[in-house]
Amino acid sequence: MRVTVKPKGTIVIEGEVVLCDPEGNEIIPPSFQRPGHVKLCGCGKSRVRPFCDGSHKQDEGQAV
Repeated sequence: MRVTVKPKGTIVIEGEVVLCDPEGNEIIPPSFQRPGHVKLCGCGKSRVRPFCDGSHKQDEGQAV
């Protein structure tokens, strides 16, 4: 697995990973995310958190 943090906060996870909520339930990525290539929101603006939906592209700011 490889984890990369992009300048505007997007966290890219490449490889097999299972994301779980605080209760241990699996969080299924939205259909627009590629299998084995998950992007997590780091700006706090995504409408599909914890996943990135590209909302950070509308802002010139940095990650929160």
